[in-house]
Amino acid sequence: MNEEPKISKNREKKVGIVSSLSEKYTKAKAVIFTNYQGLTHKQIEGLKKQLKKADSEFVVAKNSLLTRAITDKKLEGEHELGGQTGTLFLYNDLLLPLKELAKLIKELNLPNVKFGIMEGDFVTGEQILKLSTLPTREVLLSQLVFTLKSPISGLHKALNWNLQKLVMTLNAVVQNKPADSVPTSPANKQPVIEQTEAVQEQASVQTPVAESLNSESAKPPSGEPVEPETILSETPQELAAEKPENQSNNENKGGEN
Repeated sequence: MNEEPKISKNREKKVGIVSSLSEKYTKAKAVIFTNYQGLTHKQIEGLKKQLKKADSEFVVAKNSLLTRAITDKKLEGEHELGGQTGTLFLYNDLLLPLKELAKLIKELNLPNVKFGIMEGDFVTGEQILKLSTLPTREVLLSQLVFTLKSPISGLHKALNWNLQKLVMTLNAVVQNKPADSVPTSPANKQPVIEQTEAVQEQASVQTPVAESLNSESAKPPSGEPVEPETILSETPQELAAEKPENQSNNENKGGEN
């Protein structure tokens, strides 16, 4: 009876680590490889704690195990893992974990970013650090909402201001209309329309009196009949022609006496 070869505990542990790393790599949206040499155990644990809040994970493992776990990418040549490697697995948001990593690098100048794999493509450490300077997803969404809302808000303000301006203009016209539409007299500052009406009332009162005076003055003195004007009335020329004859007759009568 053949006995199955026994697997050492050390080998069994390595198999478990490779399987766990492969599962993390499959789940992650991006993987960042760093050199954590120079960081203390306390600093590494603090980085893990901060990255866990951003739905990411920082794992320290041997390069040989990482190479076995990542089977779809050849970690060799310029992308060969060397030195102590700490792997950052990003499961959800890409920018927030990178910002936490960049924050630690700014404070301690560690760890050094080697390269990364994002959406199946290799990215350099320099490109990763540039990505860490971009706004987060929440900031981009808020900026997008503000950008979309700004034209509507500007249009609302413009329309509201035009309506307010129209109302103020109409109110000003209504308030100034009585003073502008009725002219005033410079002497007594009374409306000309009211003065005209007063003059017309006075004229209506004085007209009957004036007519009565004119009618009385046209009448002849009492006792003297007025001869109506007819066709037979003598004209002034005829009266002038008769005057010399009357004077000569009067002169002859005086001589005879």
